[in-house]
Amino acid sequence: MTIDQQASERTQAPRVEAPPLNEDNMVARRITVGLVPRVRAELKSLMDKTKFSLTDVVNRAVSVYYLVNAHQDAGYELVFRHRETGKERVVEIL
Repeated sequence: MTIDQQASERTQAPRVEAPPLNEDNMVARRITVGLVPRVRAELKSLMDKTKFSLTDVVNRAVSVYYLVNAHQDAGYELVFRHRETGKERVVEIL
């Protein structure tokens, strides 16, 4: 079961489908992105912590952003809840 499926079952959120594959998006593409120093440091920290490659971290980041954006468009809000205390924080991604 994927993280998306687990989250969907827990929250009863609408299932978010990725765009259909076609000839344009089946081929790997390379992009050049300018990162501000803070984001570059965060990216390196994620790579060190997870042991994922740059490509893996960026692919996951885009997938998470897509999921969050789709749920926000559907009227949901992003909430972080502390496992032990139950304290919740609503997160806005503008």
